[in-house]
Amino acid sequence: MHPAQSAKNVLSIAAASALLSGCSSGAASQLAPGANSAVGATGITHHGHVFTTSVLNPKFPRRESNTQLRTHPLHGKIAANVKTLWLSDSGVNDIQIYTFPSGTYIGTAPPPPEGLSEPQGMCSDKAGDVFVTNTNKSTIDEYAGNGTFMQALSDPGEFPVGCGVDPASGTLAVSNIISTSDNAGGISLYKNASGSPRQFTDPNMFEVFSIAYYGSTGKLYYSGFDNSFDAAISSYANGTFKIVTLNGATIGFPGTVAWANKTKSLAIGDQGTFTGPTFYHVKANGNVTGSTVLACASGYCDVPQATVKGKYIVAGTGVFAYPAGGNPLFIISTGLDEGIGSAVSVVKQ
Repeated sequence: MHPAQSAKNVLSIAAASALLSGCSSGAASQLAPGANSAVGATGITHHGHVFTTSVLNPKFPRRESNTQLRTHPLHGKIAANVKTLWLSDSGVNDIQIYTFPSGTYIGTAPPPPEGLSEPQGMCSDKAGDVFVTNTNKSTIDEYAGNGTFMQALSDPGEFPVGCGVDPASGTLAVSNIISTSDNAGGISLYKNASGSPRQFTDPNMFEVFSIAYYGSTGKLYYSGFDNSFDAAISSYANGTFKIVTLNGATIGFPGTVAWANKTKSLAIGDQGTFTGPTFYHVKANGNVTGSTVLACASGYCDVPQATVKGKYIVAGTGVFAYPAGGNPLFIISTGLDEGIGSAVSVVKQ
């Protein structure tokens, strides 16, 4: 599936839709068209723009190589204090778990009670728990670091696609690409990562993609399309929404927003770069202090949501040095059909 396009670059998607996985997941049938909308083969058309619930850049015809789908379950309890890498696959609706950073396959996480339907963005907290945005179910599923399902949080009326946890307060922030009624998306906040959310709509944004806290400041930053359907970065803190102007970079297609402790800045990705995935180092005021460019190869050219952990960045099926970038340190042998999100967890006792 494919997200809305900028008003300056409306693409013809229908011809390429057969090449893309996930378009039959039923998302279009869940979207209720507005008065000026019509349901098309690729999603909702609203005022000339096509909306779906995927965060993938449709300019890339394929994401991952579907060579060996992993279907066997998680085997055994993951040992304590082991770092694990979680990858979501919206093409076949599963979640795969590997050792980190070496990439040894462990197994697949059990599906939540409501089932998986287009799992996308992921995040983890200090306890090692992993949260998965289960987009077409309007839920966020929490797993313990050992792969045990814990709870499903409801995100009523929204299609969640990304998340981040405040390391100071434990608040879970979720980005919603659009609402289930074909209106603007926004953010949902879950105090202590539990209960019902407080839901907000940013008046400056129509679609919201990836989201992260700026360190321990409690301030949120997120990517998406503004009300003119141009790529934008916005922020939220203490009830105030503000568009963030990047000084030193231009985003072509919204992607990753992740906190990088190594550089004490945000890693903001651009899915619109064709020479290689690019992640800008962005300070709180929008100043760009550098960039990380990854070598482009099959399986990780298009990176919807990367994860920065210590001296590494996980992008698609590659693990790279951060902030150096360049060629991958490891390639994870995987059968991902349409990989989108990732998270790194440390299993606690």
